Amino acid sequence: MKKNLKNIVLGLAQSDHTYGITRNKKKLNFQKVISYSLTKGIINFDTAPNYLGSEKIVKNIRLLPINISSKLPLIECPLSELKTKVVIEIENIFNKNKIKKIKNLFLHDPLLPLDQERWNIVYKILLNYKKKKKIGNIGVSIYNKNEIENILKVFKPDIIQFPYNIFNQSFDNNFLKYLKQKKIHLQARSIFLQGILLGKVKDRYFKNWKKNFEQWEKYTKFKSQNKLNNCLSLIINNKYIDSAVIGVEDANQLNQVIKIFKSKKLPQKNEDMGKFKINDEYLIDPRIWWRNKNFDQKKNWDERCKYIFNGGMLLSKNPNQFLPGKWPSSYYKAKDCKIWVNKKNYYYDFAYMGVGTNILGYSNKKVNNYVKKVIDNSSNSSLNSDIDLDLSKEILSFNKWANKCFFSRTGAEANAIALRISRSYSKKDAVAVCGYHGWHDWYLSTNLENSENLSKIHLQGLDTVGIPNNLKKTTFPFQYNDIAGFKKLINSKKNIGTVFMEVQRNIKPKKNFLEEIRKITKKKKITLIFDECTSGFRENYGGLYKKYNIEPDIVVYGKAIGNGFPITAVVTKSEIFEHAKESFISSTFWSERVGPAAAIASLREMKRTNSWKEINKIGIKIKKFWKSISKKYNVKTSISGLDSIPTLNFLSKKNLYYKTFVTQELLKKRILSNNTIYCSIAHKKYLGLYFQEFEKIFRKISNCENGESIIKYLEHPLCKPGFQRLN
Repeated sequence: MKKNLKNIVLGLAQSDHTYGITRNKKKLNFQKVISYSLTKGIINFDTAPNYLGSEKIVKNIRLLPINISSKLPLIECPLSELKTKVVIEIENIFNKNKIKKIKNLFLHDPLLPLDQERWNIVYKILLNYKKKKKIGNIGVSIYNKNEIENILKVFKPDIIQFPYNIFNQSFDNNFLKYLKQKKIHLQARSIFLQGILLGKVKDRYFKNWKKNFEQWEKYTKFKSQNKLNNCLSLIINNKYIDSAVIGVEDANQLNQVIKIFKSKKLPQKNEDMGKFKINDEYLIDPRIWWRNKNFDQKKNWDERCKYIFNGGMLLSKNPNQFLPGKWPSSYYKAKDCKIWVNKKNYYYDFAYMGVGTNILGYSNKKVNNYVKKVIDNSSNSSLNSDIDLDLSKEILSFNKWANKCFFSRTGAEANAIALRISRSYSKKDAVAVCGYHGWHDWYLSTNLENSENLSKIHLQGLDTVGIPNNLKKTTFPFQYNDIAGFKKLINSKKNIGTVFMEVQRNIKPKKNFLEEIRKITKKKKITLIFDECTSGFRENYGGLYKKYNIEPDIVVYGKAIGNGFPITAVVTKSEIFEHAKESFISSTFWSERVGPAAAIASLREMKRTNSWKEINKIGIKIKKFWKSISKKYNVKTSISGLDSIPTLNFLSKKNLYYKTFVTQELLKKRILSNNTIYCSIAHKKYLGLYFQEFEKIFRKISNCENGESIIKYLEHPLCKPGFQRLN
């Protein structure tokens, strides 16, 4: 940012005695600040209707050659009243401040542009004021990158006001450069984070970041002058920032700011400022300060992250995927569909049920008892497990086309084994994929040629860090139900010897889609592998492929087959396995007995209870309930997925906000919930509780679709979408 006083926008929030954390409110005399600023040539001022005392200040200086920026406040009203309300709010800004023009009018509701019907009304009004030259620029005041990314999908603001300070450096240079290329004026605010970066923080809320503040104090040698210099040098050194809203406590502090801007001496470089960056929204987003008093779960997760890479081994169990800072990070025990986080407190799991593993419920008595007997006779030895043979015979009994099995312990490694076998058979390296098949290099290499390849077929946000570049052009994606695209891919990539896909996930196959896949792969002598790690045993006893009567060359089972115990199976024909005999596929723990024992017991229990029929009935009830309340409260939703894995999304650009709100409110009722439910037979007796509590939340969402703001209800940061499942 250029060191010019014209780029300083003096914030009038400090005229409000309730604003700020570290201010000495007894000595507050903001009129002196204004008088001093005018003598020094500051002409830009930032205000808002809710800044107490600011209107009086603006009225006193309105006749001077100054520029006033203000904010359109949150407007909650029915659609029929919106036009009138917006005009009244804008006219109030003019009348109460006795001004005729606003240089920048910022939207203070980042979700307003996401509601197309309401936004069309508001934007038309704003453009009309701009045309009359009563408003100079239409802008947005936002708190995070997600908000502006969503807004840019709707319209391009003239100016963006965004937080930028020592702790909050989330608006990185690459993103700011991207915004500048759109010719948007970038105005930084929250430079001092409501004063907590300048003074001594005593409020108990901030003790959670004690070490961060101590590090900052030590770096600035406990001097407020050093703190102010460093905060300002951070923005001055950023070439993408055009202007900055600066709030000061008194005239002396403003004088220090002006001296820095007038000084010919270049500000110190901030090469090491990155070490103060904090991604914790509980600190950097003032909207949620003090909405939370209990940080136990956040502390638990922070401690895990300190000692465990990424806090855990599975992305789908990351609390930030559900409710950052509040979702439980670990469990003490689990039974049926209840999870205890300690000896006293438990939750009902209406979310992932072990991420699809526990169809029979947690700690199924018959499965566990059988496994315990096996453990008592040793889970491992120098000889092969005798249970492998029994399990192979059972699996082959419902895969009549196959005659060989091989066992591993995780889905990703089972898929890697299946691909190795296929490549040994086909003598071709390339593979076409449709679905999710794990974390291994062969699968993630899909994104080497185009970082969005996997986004098109299944998962968004998968990076290729650590993936060898020479794997490029070995894995190619095709879209589900796009048979024309599949044919084009197969005909253009002659080295494809394997088609690796899920039979179905969220979308039902179009007529003849799977039949055509099978027909083409047979004709081209390409191995067809069905990944049934997720779908297996959910609609029948075995693979979902049986429902469509399409037999693969290889099928992979996982997750539910062991009801929570690690066991996966690769199933195929002798003539295919025969070609992999010379390939080294071997691992010590693939020969232990616990996994196969759990699979044997789980399969018996599935047959005894007809579990696949039960979980489908449960899923159908959940889908019907969602559909019913959507209609009742006039909320547009999308209901998809297998009946045993129902998924609900709101047909709104505020989907992520509603999803977070649902999780937040159900958590208060001891229900772990997500927009996808992996059904278990253990859910049956708790459906009434889930339905009762869910409907209460839907009423509020209905209100939010009719004018209320969902943001005021959110007590926590938004859930992070992470690697989203698209198929």
